[in-house]
Amino acid sequence: MLKVGITGSIGSGKTLATNFFKELGYKVLDADQMNQDLLKNEAVVKEINRSLFNKDSKILDKTLIKEVIFKDKTKKETLENILHPIIYKMMEEALKTLEQEEIVFIDVPLLFEAGFDKLTDYNLVIFTSEEQQVKRLIKRDKIDKNTAYLRIKGHWDIKEKMNKSDYVINNDESVEFTYQQLSNWLSNFKKVGQGYLEEKNAYNEKHKIQNQNQKNQ
Repeated sequence: MLKVGITGSIGSGKTLATNFFKELGYKVLDADQMNQDLLKNEAVVKEINRSLFNKDSKILDKTLIKEVIFKDKTKKETLENILHPIIYKMMEEALKTLEQEEIVFIDVPLLFEAGFDKLTDYNLVIFTSEEQQVKRLIKRDKIDKNTAYLRIKGHWDIKEKMNKSDYVINNDESVEFTYQQLSNWLSNFKKVGQGYLEEKNAYNEKHKIQNQNQKNQ
């Protein structure tokens, strides 16, 4: 089984990519969906309310949480520290049940930021220009341009994710153009993916040994 991470920036179009692979019958583990499921769990909701608002309640005010984590970095980190380890464990368990699959896709917005790339063998980043991001956020979330820019700036620069990824899909043009890139990538990856993984592991092992030798000198 080859595990491929899918990530991008807010409004870049990750859903378009994951839907493409789902339509072809591939399994996609969706961090956002797992997150939504967790927010229906009474014990998790109570922990969030205690940690963020110092109150004991099983009712979650999602609108208030969005406002709070947007303005307060500490509370955003607190929320992530509650949810991310649980989602990571859920993904680990899900992967164990999918070992017979040829390729499994792992869709995580904060793939690198939250360390979920430890679960993947290969990573795709979905890129779009900031101008397109702003247009999509205004349309999708019914917000103004300034708020859209602030939300984008609240995330890693897409160039950082591109530098950490193995392949970049340009989602700055038509859906058809994006689908063609995804199709070309998939066709090539199915031919060379396992060999790529073996080379990558050998490279990492070589540098691990070199680094250890340098520490011992």
